[in-house]
Amino acid sequence: MVALVVQVNVKLDERILREVEELVEEGRVRTKREAFEKALLLLLKSYKSPELAERIDSVRKGTERMRGATEAVVEAHEEEDEQL
Repeated sequence: MVALVVQVNVKLDERILREVEELVEEGRVRTKREAFEKALLLLLKSYKSPELAERIDSVRKGTERMRGATEAVVEAHEEEDEQL
């Protein structure tokens, strides 16, 4: 699915724009648009990270005493070895 691209007009501090233009000149990003998209994605991720961590913790609660996958695999291999 192709994302719909929309144009947004934003007023920025001139210093920010100069720094973004430097990133383009240095080849760190191809375009100013790419720089702004990456910056906004990082901002969105920073806001979503605590929410995601909270969801992971809620799933993890009560499973602390359960054995991990690695332990289960090792135990299964040990049982197989005993049968041989």
